[in-house]
Amino acid sequence: MNRAAVAEHRYNAKDRRIGPRGDTPETILRAAVRVLARDGFPALTARNIAREAGTNLALLNYHFGTKERFLLALFDVLDDERIARQRAMYSAPDDRLSTKWRRAVEFYRADLAAGYVRVLQELTAYGYSNVRVRRRVRERMREWRGVIEEVAARELPPLGLDLPPAQVASAVASFWLGMESQHLLGATEEEGRFFEILDRIGDFIEAREGAKGGRHARTGAR
Repeated sequence: MNRAAVAEHRYNAKDRRIGPRGDTPETILRAAVRVLARDGFPALTARNIAREAGTNLALLNYHFGTKERFLLALFDVLDDERIARQRAMYSAPDDRLSTKWRRAVEFYRADLAAGYVRVLQELTAYGYSNVRVRRRVRERMREWRGVIEEVAARELPPLGLDLPPAQVASAVASFWLGMESQHLLGATEEEGRFFEILDRIGDFIEAREGAKGGRHARTGAR
C-alpha cells in the first residue's frame, strides 16, 4: 500500500485547490477546514467560509441549511477519512504490528503539522454545548474504539498478550485524545513525553514479535 496515499487527507488544511466551480459543497468544506485550522472555531462564520471559498452566503445556506447541519457534514467527511485510513492500514497483511504502530505515529505527526488535528478538536469541542454534535462525536469515537478493539482481539493473543480488547481500545483512545489536546495547547515533549511513550510501546510490541516469531499483529491509533 502506498503510505503517502494513505496519509493524505482529501480535506487538507493547507490544500487551496477548488473544484470546477467555487460554489460546490466540496469547495466550501475545504474552505471551512482551512478557516478552522488557521483561525479556530470562533472564526468559523458563514461570511468567513464564503470568503475563503470564493462564493456567497446564499450558497452555503443552499447546500447545508443551518450551521449545525454544516458542522455535522464537515465532521463526518473528516472522520470518514480517519476511520477509513485506520481500517486500510491495519487490514494490510504484510507488515507487523510494530511497523504499523510506528506508521500511525508518523501519520499523527503529519496531521498535527497540517492542522488536521486542530480541525477535529475544534469540532469536538463544539459538541460540549451542542447536543446533536456531541451525539455525533460520541458515535464516531465509539466507531474508532471499535476498530482498535477488533484488531486487539485478533492480533494481541498471538503475541502472548492476554489483555481485554475493550480496555486496550479505551486506553489507546484516551491517551491519544489527551495527547492531541495537550499538543494543541502547546505542551512540549519534555512536559508530556508523548512520542517517547509511543516509541516505547512500539519497542515493546516489536520485542514481543521477536519473542513469539510473530509476523503480523496490528492495533490502532488515529
